Amino acid sequence: AEDMRDQNVPQDADSLLAVADLALEDQGRQCFCRVLRPGPGQPAAGLVLANIIFSVKFAGRALWIENLYVSKSWRRRGYGRLLVSSVLDWAEDHQIKGIDLEAYQGNTPAAVLYRSLGFERLNRERFYFAFSWLDD
Repeated sequence: AEDMRDQNVPQDADSLLAVADLALEDQGRQCFCRVLRPGPGQPAAGLVLANIIFSVKFAGRALWIENLYVSKSWRRRGYGRLLVSSVLDWAEDHQIKGIDLEAYQGNTPAAVLYRSLGFERLNRERFYFAFSWLDD
């Protein structure tokens, strides 16, 4: 919810929890989801959600990292690296051919993290379309 608020995306916490529940219940069939808790009984400090896609670029099954987020109060402690590393390990174990993601322009810490893990920058723009009639 914190990430969506920062991006001015109008999603309520209950809807986001419902999506998180679906992703966790999926158990790796269509997605990979990890929630990071720094310790027992502590609230979630981060999340990574990657969806399995069929990719022409990678000529097979790939992952799209839909969301990687570490709460502001828990950043700069290696948690983002831990979450992305968990995706890489899972992808290797599940014969995933490649991984795509996007980072917000100007998010230098994210760019440094991804490059340090072997990701390469693409020269692309991303667009989206939301079906607003579904909520009516």
